[in-house]
Amino acid sequence: MIMILIVDNHSKNVPLIESILKKQGVESVTKDQKALLKTLDKQKYKGVILSGGVPLLDEKITFNSIRADIACLMNYDVPIMGICVGHEIIGAACGAELVKLKEHSWIPNLKVRILSKEKIFAGLPDAIRVYEHHSRYLKNVPCELVVAASSRKDRIEAVFHTEKPIFGLQFHPEKSGVHGAKIFRNFLDICYC
Repeated sequence: MIMILIVDNHSKNVPLIESILKKQGVESVTKDQKALLKTLDKQKYKGVILSGGVPLLDEKITFNSIRADIACLMNYDVPIMGICVGHEIIGAACGAELVKLKEHSWIPNLKVRILSKEKIFAGLPDAIRVYEHHSRYLKNVPCELVVAASSRKDRIEAVFHTEKPIFGLQFHPEKSGVHGAKIFRNFLDICYC
């Protein structure tokens, strides 16, 4: 049995993530991002999920607001999947530009084009419907990140790191039905490997 660490960035969806993992026979430990640094026990986790949530990555960005997520990216040599804010943190950590939307985006049935049908998108169709809710997005990603999915106006919906098993999803797979469940299954398969 593998153990997955969920970094809770104060998302209401963390119980959904925990439930999906449990249904797939996986144990998880959820740690609040503010408390995580006190017990950065690397040895027992086979993967890390950076949840969506509260940290605002805009002109007021502070290292304190995302330090647990950055610590995971720097210190854990395991697969990492960032969701929404977690995705934005991955992009920002690699040097991507983060753009604030004029209006909050809430689209419960967004069509996303899969550009790289490998890794966490293996076995999915060319286009999927997903749940999206965010106020920022990535732009001008550096060469170490591959854009793996996009939506309207070529907005970046997913990135993969070219050298590490790090994946970012702007949308919420935990609220995206069968396609979201498949993404979680694929991520867990990567963690098993």
